[in-house]
Amino acid sequence: MNNLIVLYHKQTTVVIDADGMVNASLLAKQSGRSPTEYIMLADCQAAIAQATACTGRPMPSQWQDNRVRLRSKPEYLHALKAAGITRQVSGTPGSHIAAGPNVGGNGAHNYESGLWVHAALAVGLARWLECRGQDHKPSPLADFVEQALAGCGVVERGALDNAAPKNAADSFAGMVSAQTLANLRQMDQILMDGGVNFSERHQTLRARIEQQARMEG
Repeated sequence: MNNLIVLYHKQTTVVIDADGMVNASLLAKQSGRSPTEYIMLADCQAAIAQATACTGRPMPSQWQDNRVRLRSKPEYLHALKAAGITRQVSGTPGSHIAAGPNVGGNGAHNYESGLWVHAALAVGLARWLECRGQDHKPSPLADFVEQALAGCGVVERGALDNAAPKNAADSFAGMVSAQTLANLRQMDQILMDGGVNFSERHQTLRARIEQQARMEG
């Protein structure tokens, strides 16, 4: 893989390829956490919807269901690859590659191997790695990744959100009843008219679903 952009934030290596994908394995290396864990989360589904809006290859609606993802993890991960949201390159991420015989220098680092994710997932992944689920905390790493993507010309700030599906409520189709989905669409439209972006609308609607589940429980 050529034309890699390699940047550093403290001890974290941020690698971006020419297509704007980010090496998630290297991004997560210092934290000791698995990026696969992040892309399995319900909270990641809004970013995945943004990514599919960019790739033009939507994910089947069944993967919005947490139970289906957990029950069929290999199939879900394969679907992400097929949709152009992730790719896997074999090898040890960040390992040292020795220089060949009669070649000067100390070799190089392997920045190609690992799990790569679409740019739409990279900022959220960085926040999850640094804040460990406490999204109210500031995340210098997430800010750095966002600035890196913008600075490398991969995306403009806010461009990924603008490319997201307009209707956040439809992300939950198949997970809720028809009546609940209709109510979510109404709520989503009100938020949209108020200028609320896709990610925030998605989070608000998910919170409403969880609140309703608690009340019914």
